[in-house]
Amino acid sequence: MLMPIHRLARLSDIIFAVAMTILAVVFEPVALDNLSSDNITQVLLQELPDLQIYAITFVTVAFYWFTHVNQFKYYQKTDAIHTFLILFSLMFVVLLPYASNLLESYENVFAINVFYSLSAAGIGTFATAAWIYGTQNKRLVADDLSATTIREVRQEGFVEPILYGVALIPGYFVPWGWNLTVTVGFVIFIVVGFLTSREDNQQA
Repeated sequence: MLMPIHRLARLSDIIFAVAMTILAVVFEPVALDNLSSDNITQVLLQELPDLQIYAITFVTVAFYWFTHVNQFKYYQKTDAIHTFLILFSLMFVVLLPYASNLLESYENVFAINVFYSLSAAGIGTFATAAWIYGTQNKRLVADDLSATTIREVRQEGFVEPILYGVALIPGYFVPWGWNLTVTVGFVIFIVVGFLTSREDNQQA
């Protein structure tokens, strides 16, 4: 049964927005009353690991939202299978703030890193499965959508799952390996994306 795509797109945007909001809400307030400037600085420095996890999670959700928007601009309709694949992806979007909170509470615990990586990878896995399903035989997209565009969007959906899978390797051997790999990975992706976009604009 075919259904209009705009309802699913609207629900997805709301869930992404809620997930981003929850990330900030779960922060516990820091008591700074009756502290000297040096003590306040020390307390804030102690918050840096939690802020790093917050930044990683926010960037992860933001990257996935960008991929989500890029996919949905090509969808013309949806059906039950496609809708449920997207809903499973959104389920992991909502789960990610919980995984982030666990990571803040139990820093450098490999089992938590695995749980977080699986949660993050679940978003891209189901979203990419939805894209593959929707573009197979141009099922849910325009008939004139190019094979190049289909391939590029599909490859885009693999970025985060691969990054979080790779991060588990150094994370298994050293406590800080997972955080470092994910952070450096996103920095590289952002820089490469900026340079690619700049090159495309110059060619245009």
